[in-house]
Amino acid sequence: MSSFSLWSQTSLGQSLFVEEKKALSNFLPALKGDIAVQYGYAGTSSMLDMSDIEHKIFLQATEHPDTQSFSPGHYGDLQPLYVDSGALLPFASSSVDLCILAHMLDFADDPHHLLRESREILVSGGHLIILGFNPYSLWGGRKLFSRRQTPWNSHSFSVYKVRDWLSLLDFQVSSGMMLYYSPPIQRQRLRQRFLFMEHAGSRWWPMLASVYLLIAQKRDEGMTVIDFRENFRKNSFLNVAEPVAKNYSK
Repeated sequence: MSSFSLWSQTSLGQSLFVEEKKALSNFLPALKGDIAVQYGYAGTSSMLDMSDIEHKIFLQATEHPDTQSFSPGHYGDLQPLYVDSGALLPFASSSVDLCILAHMLDFADDPHHLLRESREILVSGGHLIILGFNPYSLWGGRKLFSRRQTPWNSHSFSVYKVRDWLSLLDFQVSSGMMLYYSPPIQRQRLRQRFLFMEHAGSRWWPMLASVYLLIAQKRDEGMTVIDFRENFRKNSFLNVAEPVAKNYSK
C-alpha cells in the first residue's frame, strides 16, 4: 500500500475525499458510455458510485500487484484490478468512455506519459477527469515545510499547466471547478473552526483552493465538443466552478 493510500485514510484525507466525491456527483451522472475506469492507488476509495455507466473498473496501482488481495464485495459493483504502478494502462485503444485520474498526475514519474496513455484508451469523444493538488494554495504552501511527507511530496502541477498539456494532446477542457479551501489540519475539531473559509474561498479567492477538478473530452478532427457549463449553471455549486470555467475556455 502506497504512502498516499495510507494518508488518504487519515481524518484529513477522508475529509478531502468526501469533498471530491461531492464535486464529482455534479458531473458523473451526465457522462454516458459503456466502460468507466478509475485509476488510483491501491487502498484508496472508489469515486465511481454516482456514475450510471454499466461497466466500472477500479484500476489500482501498486508496486507489488501479485501480492495484493481484495474482497469482491468491498467495492460493490466495481471490478478492482491491480497493476504495476509503472506499467501501461491495460486497455485496448479506444475502448474506454470515461477515465478518472484521482491524484495520479501528482505522483506519477512521467505525467506526460500517463496523459498520453489515458488519451489512447479513450474512445473518440470520451471524457477524462483529473483531480490534482493546486500548488497555489495553503496546501501548496505546506510543501515548503513537509517536502518529504505525503501528500506534500507530490508534484502539484498548476491547473494552467495541466490544461496546456491537455490541449497539446487534443483534449478540450469542457468544465472544471476548484474545491477545498480549508487549511491542511489533521484534527477534525480544529478543522471545523475554518469551515467559513469554504464559503469565503469560493466567493473571493476561487483559484486558491487546495484541489482542482478538470473534465476534458478527447476530440478528433471534425467532432463537436459538448460544453457542460450551461447544463450545470443552475446548480448552486457553480458559485465555485464558474470563475474557473471562464478561465478554462477560450
